[in-house]
Amino acid sequence: MRGPGSRASGAAAALLVMGILAGCGGDSDDTLPGRSRPILDHDWPNPGEFAPGPAAFTPPDPEEALYETSSGARAYIVAGAPADPLVRLTAALPLGRLHEREGEAGASALLIRLLTTRGPAGASSPLTLRLAELGTSLDPVEALDAAHLSLSVLPEDWREALQLLVELVRNPDLDATTIREYRTGPGYDMPMAGIDGDGFRPRVELERRIHGYPLAPPDPGTMVSPEAVRALASRGMAADRVSFGVGGPVSRAEVEEVLEEATRGWARSGEPVPEPAVIESARTVPPPGGSATRFHAVDVPSLEGWIAIGRVVGAVPETDRAALSVLRFILAERLNIAAREMRGLANRDDFEVPATASGTGLLLVRTGGRPEAVAPLVRYSLDELERMHDPDAPVTESEVARARAWLVNAVWRRSLELATGASGTFALERARRGGTEYLMGWPGMVRAVTPDDVKAIAREYLDPATFVTVVAGPLDRIRAARHPRWPVALAEVEAELGRP
Repeated sequence: MRGPGSRASGAAAALLVMGILAGCGGDSDDTLPGRSRPILDHDWPNPGEFAPGPAAFTPPDPEEALYETSSGARAYIVAGAPADPLVRLTAALPLGRLHEREGEAGASALLIRLLTTRGPAGASSPLTLRLAELGTSLDPVEALDAAHLSLSVLPEDWREALQLLVELVRNPDLDATTIREYRTGPGYDMPMAGIDGDGFRPRVELERRIHGYPLAPPDPGTMVSPEAVRALASRGMAADRVSFGVGGPVSRAEVEEVLEEATRGWARSGEPVPEPAVIESARTVPPPGGSATRFHAVDVPSLEGWIAIGRVVGAVPETDRAALSVLRFILAERLNIAAREMRGLANRDDFEVPATASGTGLLLVRTGGRPEAVAPLVRYSLDELERMHDPDAPVTESEVARARAWLVNAVWRRSLELATGASGTFALERARRGGTEYLMGWPGMVRAVTPDDVKAIAREYLDPATFVTVVAGPLDRIRAARHPRWPVALAEVEAELGRP
């Protein structure tokens, strides 16, 4: 039986709940639906007011880390602390769609697939078994102008792992039957797992509509000939083309000994390093047969809608790249304030710039959200592009200072802080740019960027009229949806940007 104390407690709890509900202010103009937090009303201090200042950081010297074997193969050996738990091994290669020549479309992706599935030619054990014995797996990453394979092993296993990695790139199994059976896939993943990665479907759909191959993957079903794969391998996988990274608790003398033995007799290329292609930025209309609309919708069975807004850029002058990277951080920050903090439309609204050596590639806004959030996300993302491009809308010194700090003290430093990371960063940089001078000079270039530099770059690269939007998701639900606070309709966005 419940006593008077229980009834009093229940009454107090009811009053408390009523007070909380009343305080939520669901109908108030200064709150989001279902939230008690103001839309954007804060006096947060600048994080720099609390930071004790940047800690001293001395990166490894790439020239001291560099070793060249008698065959011409290069390796960056960065010794870590004896207590480090793992050794990371990397092979970086000048592969990617920008290295493919006529008749070789799809050859880079297929070559990476052969390296990571078939193993070295003539091997006595399957690649999967050798990796299992080492307790590791291969991590392949293919970008437009460079690719790398990495694996991490226990310190006692680094010799066997390094020998395996050299075998893979020195003697790949280019089985003709496997190559002839291969057909290129769609190039994208289903848009169900967030907005990251080159396989983000709206990104790939956007690449195909605004330029096509080689910005976009080859058309699905494209065949790749054995001759194309062999030609690409002979250019990109000669001894003097491959760069290795070895980082962790290793002895430099022992690594050099293993590398020398594993690469002995490996043929050099015997020709100058071929420059990767540059995508022409002047091509702002779709390929032949495409539509000139700046909006495309793709019906995809999904719980949410996903968005890519972008344009092509050609070679970016080195003098523009640091300012473009600072702009990238500032615009991403503004996008997230507009989409997430002010309006609660998405978990993330990001902006990215190409990572290629020449700067060529895709400038891209990527985001996504519930069906009722899709049209508002497009509208407010384009608004932020317009604001950044507007010559009368200022970029503040505090925005630039945060961007500089992030680019140097977070991104650049993190890539070089650990031996496992620095070795792979150096190897990839050599495969991509032929050396590490640009990488090591990056902090100085970033620190020299001013707000005026950022505004000039924004005027040059962020004209909203040159950007194309792709929405992928359940179109019937997206078209019918209306956000309770930000009721932008997809039809309005289509009308503004042009229907196909």
